[in-house]
Amino acid sequence: MFVKAEKSEPVKKKTKSLCYFVTEKLDLPIGFPKLEEKLTNSVKKAVLETRAKLGSISIIHTLGIIPADRIIVVGLGPRHKITHESLRSAAGKLSKKISEMGLEEYSLVIPNNFPINSKTAINAIVEGARLSLYSFDRYKKDRKTKFPSLTIISSDVNASKIVSKAITISDAVLFTRNLANLPPNECSPLQLAGITKSLSANKKLKVTVLSKSELRQKGFGGISAVGQGSKNEPKLILLEYNGKKQSKTTILVGKAVTFDTGGISLKPADKMDEMKFDKCGGCTVIGIMKAVSELNLPINLVGIVPSVENMPGGESYRPGDIIKLYGGKTAEILNTDAEGRLILFDALAYGIKTYKPKEVLDFATLTGACIVALGANVAGLVSNNKKIVERINKSSQNTGEQVWQLPIDDDYMDMIKSDYADIRNTGPGRVAGTITAAAFLANAVGNTPWAHFDIAGTAWVQTGTKEKSYNPKGATGYGVRLILDYLSNP
Repeated sequence: MFVKAEKSEPVKKKTKSLCYFVTEKLDLPIGFPKLEEKLTNSVKKAVLETRAKLGSISIIHTLGIIPADRIIVVGLGPRHKITHESLRSAAGKLSKKISEMGLEEYSLVIPNNFPINSKTAINAIVEGARLSLYSFDRYKKDRKTKFPSLTIISSDVNASKIVSKAITISDAVLFTRNLANLPPNECSPLQLAGITKSLSANKKLKVTVLSKSELRQKGFGGISAVGQGSKNEPKLILLEYNGKKQSKTTILVGKAVTFDTGGISLKPADKMDEMKFDKCGGCTVIGIMKAVSELNLPINLVGIVPSVENMPGGESYRPGDIIKLYGGKTAEILNTDAEGRLILFDALAYGIKTYKPKEVLDFATLTGACIVALGANVAGLVSNNKKIVERINKSSQNTGEQVWQLPIDDDYMDMIKSDYADIRNTGPGRVAGTITAAAFLANAVGNTPWAHFDIAGTAWVQTGTKEKSYNPKGATGYGVRLILDYLSNP
């Protein structure tokens, strides 16, 4: 979807649809000009009928009174409740309506007296408009190839720059969704590595891939064990971006299990098809790295994506096995479906030893327990650093990607101690499943500032997911916008 910004007089704009927002208790849209009485009364009537409810849309044909073919009024609800998220949602609904009407273009007015600052408003509008039109139709014979273009009318001198950045960020979300939605027969660890390597074409990203033999040789016991049951060999994908000399590095780690059967501890058949989404954490990291390299952010960033296929077979690892993880710690395997923490441990330990980062963030569709605890709309957050959590919460408010912090202390660490190894890969029974999984990872992190995101509920649209205009069915690309905001505001 093409988006541009321009400074013009709305009522003189020749467009298929001239769109305005309206809040409750207003009889005319925000910034609406003085027009011919008959047209103004029609707009007032439309506003009265919808009462400016959030996402409500009214269409008024202008009958040639102004150059625009029609005026469209979009409700934002109460003025005091307008947020980045409500604006993003309303813009998404408008974009979908324009597309359904078959219109080639539309214009949207952001006047000087808009309730929130123009930078925030423009960014949310671009994201909502572009993300709402997404659909994963790569394997359909009939694919929609044409989308309406959007002109944002604003007097903000930086409007074009804001639009450009928002396009880059939303493109990264769309890229992440496409990657995460790929079926397992089209996205093995090798294929995921190949797609990632293509990102190094812009020469700002260095991409390195470690093979099965290299992983064994270098001591990646977790990745090797989980991946040994599949004919699709495991890979470790490394992405490096250097945007600031003599500056410490941030590391992003993402779990990419391209398909998860559970291994010997086989999952139930119901909804196992959704286990193609077990690679979403890794896809999020790859999408973030893509955007950072295109935005030229003044930071040093490393993405580490351990990728495996967890399959049952004659060479699969087993419950009862004891494996040596990267760095030397041993783990007793109680359940082969608790595989994500094993590959993340290796990646975290390797990243911290190799790059000595200032902070590390990891993303994983790690536990069903997180969905039980928080539902499908909020990601679980476990961290050992107060400042990181404060920044994440601020970025969460800016982007609408919700998080909720869960505790971690010595009592939880004790819950994963093993009688036969250093640690075990599940806690006792079903209690505190999300936290004990994070406690396993904490053994790899030590004192390095760290945040763990359990995105099992938020990575794709599933049972219990709140309907959002900009999150169509399938992968959501959760975390890309959140972390790009975080990295942009150190």
